[in-house]
Amino acid sequence: MTLWQKFTALLVSFWLTLTGAIGGLTRMNVKTEITLQPDRQMQTVDGFGTSACWWSPQLWDDALREEIIQKLYGTDGLALNIYRYNVGGGVNPAHERVRDPWRRTESFLVEDGHGGWTYDFTRDANAQAALFAALRRGTVDTVVLFANSPHYSMTVSGESSGGFKKAASNLKKDCYQDYVDYFLTVTEYFLSKGVPVKLISPINEPQWDWGGDWVGQEGCHYETAEIVALLHLFAVGIENRKLPVKLSVPESGSIDGLTPEYFDALAQDEVILRNIGSFSYHSYWKDDAKREKQDFGDWYRAQPYAGLPLEMSEWCELPNKHATTDPTAAVIMARVIADDLGLTNANTWTSWVAVNQEGIDRMTGLDYSDGLFTADPAFTRCSATYRYDALGHYSKFIPAGSRVIGAEVSQVKRTLTGTEDQDTDLTVCAAQRPDGAAVLVIVNPGDSRFVRLNADGTKMTVHTTDASRHLAQTYAGPAKHTLLLPAVSVTTVVLR
Repeated sequence: MTLWQKFTALLVSFWLTLTGAIGGLTRMNVKTEITLQPDRQMQTVDGFGTSACWWSPQLWDDALREEIIQKLYGTDGLALNIYRYNVGGGVNPAHERVRDPWRRTESFLVEDGHGGWTYDFTRDANAQAALFAALRRGTVDTVVLFANSPHYSMTVSGESSGGFKKAASNLKKDCYQDYVDYFLTVTEYFLSKGVPVKLISPINEPQWDWGGDWVGQEGCHYETAEIVALLHLFAVGIENRKLPVKLSVPESGSIDGLTPEYFDALAQDEVILRNIGSFSYHSYWKDDAKREKQDFGDWYRAQPYAGLPLEMSEWCELPNKHATTDPTAAVIMARVIADDLGLTNANTWTSWVAVNQEGIDRMTGLDYSDGLFTADPAFTRCSATYRYDALGHYSKFIPAGSRVIGAEVSQVKRTLTGTEDQDTDLTVCAAQRPDGAAVLVIVNPGDSRFVRLNADGTKMTVHTTDASRHLAQTYAGPAKHTLLLPAVSVTTVVLR
């Protein structure tokens, strides 16, 4: 390089440095900051789970069953502790409108051949095998027995898929006690087998129409007065039989609409109230409804019965717009979990469902199954989806007994005249574990970005899900305060 070239390069370097410095004074520097607030203690997390409906009855392959259960409930898998078992309404052999076997369930109550009914607990064998496989992992401490419909013998239509007329209860008025006796007998069976049944849920999404021309699955509509009348009998039955279970009610299909009415009506019945283990709701169609969830959480916390746990017992993306191989599916699910824990203050979170059939789009060839796993209709193959990763970002790192704590995220713009906070599209959720570690889940729906982490701790591990990684450990070492969040990603940080 000649002397003139060296001089020119030096001059250019000096000019870039000068203009950069001047630009730094005139441009606004933007940094996203996340601040943990361990002193802001909220609800206790009682755990995470998923549902065995309706896939487990279809799984005949023992090896595949063990593989799926290990990935769900094994300590090297998601380490889930809540198992939802479907007490099916059964299939009427004389007439059944639900054709898809993945949307109906065999029942323990069967005709005895003499015009009566008897219990056969060898039925639903595949589903029972999945349940006991999960229990062998040693992680399950809570089994929830739930039903979408009463047994078909007790319904107006003679089927478990809803009435012939929509928005009308399909449970016969003179069969309320029959339904109670049936469900509690099934409960006693599982308890006798050592199954840790903690909650029973005999009603599911009572506000939906269920029936009429659409009979795609099990379901039953109930009016508010019917819910109270039925659950009063259940509460009496639990007490009379001295069962060590509580009610999870009413599995409302949404946080808005009739849900406050349901909760208030149930709480006004003293017998029901003392037998409630949790109020339960579903988060369908609320994938980014932060204000609604905050309002619902504020409302619930103001109720005299707010000391009872709040359970988010079902969610999947509806309508499902993201394929199983799209990391946005993980981002959406992780955001929903964060909002349910941080805004409505749910104590538990369970997905719908663990496994579902492939949903292949004919135009794109992509799979739009809504489960944690997707399987072919014959259930000969099965693979995890991005939603599996999303749940793992919580269940693997936030054990039961953890406390949700405060976490604030802000995008700070620094100017010559001062600083100002701006909105950001990041969603965060934080918890303090029983071992003292702090866990932070960060959901980034947009481009990659650096964030400043304001939190205590000397050691840190980071796990990441993005377009190329699935719950991968991406850092382990001394705690650091600047993190790079990949685009369209979920990141879990554990600080000790």
